[in-house]
Amino acid sequence: MRVCLALLLVPLLSPPALAEPVCQPSVDATGAALNAVRARAQQCGERLWPAATGLRASPVLAEAARRYAQELAARDRIDHTGAAGSSLRTRLREAGYAMKVSGENLAGGPETLDEALAQWLDSPAHCENLMLAEFQEFGLACVSGPGQFRHYWVLHLAAPQAKK
Repeated sequence: MRVCLALLLVPLLSPPALAEPVCQPSVDATGAALNAVRARAQQCGERLWPAATGLRASPVLAEAARRYAQELAARDRIDHTGAAGSSLRTRLREAGYAMKVSGENLAGGPETLDEALAQWLDSPAHCENLMLAEFQEFGLACVSGPGQFRHYWVLHLAAPQAKK
């Protein structure tokens, strides 16, 4: 009888497992949020950017963003230069994405996509990336980590090279 009671009590005495918050929004939610921003003119610093056409999701850009968000979380830093000195262009090329133009927005700390977008819209350079009409595709990743920022956001924006 004691064995049964002990087995029943162990789960009751153990602290509940703390689940790490999931910060990765769905592709549909991300596309809707990004395209809602682009559908309206935006004041990015001193310049008013006109509305831009919507973006479509790119699995290749999303995977590149996920890998870089994991690297940032492991390094506990927000930096456009990778640990091995890689640039965005290098990271996208290594992912197999042939780009005509590309941009990268990073954020550390926001818990939601809306918070990350608000940060980016408040930064003229990041806002301009969101509004650049040449961009056609996006990939976004958010990774939770134990470091100072807890959430590491990477948004890749690009237009593919024309097929020959």
